[in-house]
Amino acid sequence: MKLPTLFATAALAISLLAPNAQAQSAKIDAAGKKEVLEVMTKRITQNAYVPGVDFNKLNALLEKQKADLDKAETEDQFSDAVNTALQEFGFSHIVLMQPVAVNARVNRSSVGIGVNIQPHEDGILVVRVVPKAPADEAGIVAGDILVKANGKQITDPSDLRGEEGQQVTISVRKADGKMKDYTITRRKFSTVRPEELKWVDKDTAAISIYTFDLSYDKENVEKLMAEASKAKNLIVDLRNNGGGAVMNMTHFLGMVLPKETKIGTFVNKRLVDDFVKEKGGNPNDLKAIAEFSEAGKLRPWANVNVPVFKGKIAVLVNGASGSASEITAQALKEYVNAPIVGTKSAGAVLVSVMQPLVRGFQVQFPISDYVSAKGVRLEHNGVPVDVEAKTPQEIMPGKADPAWQFALDLLAKINLPKN
Repeated sequence: MKLPTLFATAALAISLLAPNAQAQSAKIDAAGKKEVLEVMTKRITQNAYVPGVDFNKLNALLEKQKADLDKAETEDQFSDAVNTALQEFGFSHIVLMQPVAVNARVNRSSVGIGVNIQPHEDGILVVRVVPKAPADEAGIVAGDILVKANGKQITDPSDLRGEEGQQVTISVRKADGKMKDYTITRRKFSTVRPEELKWVDKDTAAISIYTFDLSYDKENVEKLMAEASKAKNLIVDLRNNGGGAVMNMTHFLGMVLPKETKIGTFVNKRLVDDFVKEKGGNPNDLKAIAEFSEAGKLRPWANVNVPVFKGKIAVLVNGASGSASEITAQALKEYVNAPIVGTKSAGAVLVSVMQPLVRGFQVQFPISDYVSAKGVRLEHNGVPVDVEAKTPQEIMPGKADPAWQFALDLLAKINLPKN
């Protein structure tokens, strides 16, 4: 049985994770749109579950977007219109993914120039360049401002998109204010960002985990955590980590929490029905339902390769930290008094599944809610921080991450819990 996934929805991830310049979207006709909508609606209304939510109102939500759905000519425009309707449910993990996004996720690759970007008044600011991607090989660096593409002012990420093999000449404003033109050929590049370990000082290591999804590398994480075991303090950086698979999350938690730790409870329809039948309780009282369940308890994976970290732990999160990363942060907060530094997390914590539809589309929808061991529902609420530290747009080589110092200050003030 395929394990459920926990990660920010694709529509949400566009705002949470810096967008990547991708290949142009394919055309879609009226028959194709009708077919996708019919299959998607059936999957969601028959299988999706969030306590207290009526998924049968999906047709009414789609009807409100009929004008945009009818005029949509590309898969990109179509999925945008559908996701506008799905967002009306008001919770995370419900999204239609177009074929381009599906392929990028499954193949862990994309077509384009390979930059993570943010809007800028003069164009688009490069916040990260994907290693070995076309932009990196051309000489574009974080901090550059992309001003024009083929002589046209850049106002939107779509201005950078194009087909594989196409050239684009980009006018770039460098850090010194000078303009420079780069002619770059769009091609496929890897979107995998390996986990990293850095030493903040002689006693403190910082591990960055960018995802718990398909590209999470268990072997690499174990190697890094073995190195981190030499430290007295550990900073777990989950900023911009949108989540991922349950098994990957519990794999990491197995190296920072004892295997018997009860992290939280997945609250699905069967559990709610059993609670109502046996206890006569309120089906919307998630805390009581979680306390009722023993079988649904989530625990760390028993890792025999790396010992559980024994020192102090701090966690970094931001508004792009979603789902599995939020569960991780909350568990460390509850069990080892880990201080949380950054900005409040996304509040996108529902267990979901990805199901293929037709014509290469996929739909993600929730199948259960989640409550932490201490009764905290993270969906909508997120993980609050102890000290606010905004995520910098870029950290130039040789410069320290400003969030590290906040974490160090908090670590110095806490005591390890007694066993």
